[in-house]
Amino acid sequence: MAEYYVEQSATSDPKEYNYLFDNLPTDLAGIAQVTQGLVYHYMAGPYIYGWIPPKERTVEINTRSMECSLATLLAKDERPLSEPRNFEQRLIGCCRDFSLLACAILRHQGRAARLRYGFGNYFVPGYWFDHVIVEVWHSDRWLRFDPQLSTQRDWGFNTLDMPVDVFATGGRAWQMCRSEGADPDRFGLGPDETFVRGWWFIRERLQLDVAALNKIELLCWDGIKGLSETQPADATILDEMALLSIQPDSSELRQRCVSDPRWQMPTSVTCFHPIIGPAFAVQVA
Repeated sequence: MAEYYVEQSATSDPKEYNYLFDNLPTDLAGIAQVTQGLVYHYMAGPYIYGWIPPKERTVEINTRSMECSLATLLAKDERPLSEPRNFEQRLIGCCRDFSLLACAILRHQGRAARLRYGFGNYFVPGYWFDHVIVEVWHSDRWLRFDPQLSTQRDWGFNTLDMPVDVFATGGRAWQMCRSEGADPDRFGLGPDETFVRGWWFIRERLQLDVAALNKIELLCWDGIKGLSETQPADATILDEMALLSIQPDSSELRQRCVSDPRWQMPTSVTCFHPIIGPAFAVQVA
């Protein structure tokens, strides 16, 4: 199953910019440093570093493909990707963009890698914060690492080989809230956020994670129609989806996504841009 994740997806494929990935670091810390020198987080960046991107550049966070991301970077700075950019020359993005770039580099190097959408509990104590990380096949197991935050500071654990209890995939978060007593309102965009949290948000993270396991790496604010957490029949499907998403190498997950109409991957999504709005439909296949 790991071999499936060696080939680039339609989203991660750098296409004509393939050469830019030659001669980049092969160690995870080095790859993380490359991504950190190329992407500027639209929300966390101003809080941490103080530079606020001009409003007209916020559209960059809707950059879907690696090809377009690299074209945007080159238009600002033609130096090799191994050379960090000033904040103004970086791609404005989010955790998904750090992770997609790291994933694309790893796949270019012939290594199996995939994005995982879910929640990290290492940002705010007692809270599960929306986040996207990377899994890479290493020796005989999937190793999780956080390319956005690795080497940035001491998080109390190894961000290049993350323990299982610091990050919950969308499916795992669904299970925690459905059957283990976790509070769904503690999963979202922050403890002070009153809307982007709870069951609907967990369900969307589950769906985005399943899409990524099918090598469709969507934006964090893409909405997938078809299932509702409030409908009992749909909730049962989501229970099954959550279970299979935490056992993704069994092949059953992808088989269901091909054969079952309720599980099929979307050809279009509704993009809910967090800054410029309003929501709009986007073809993704």
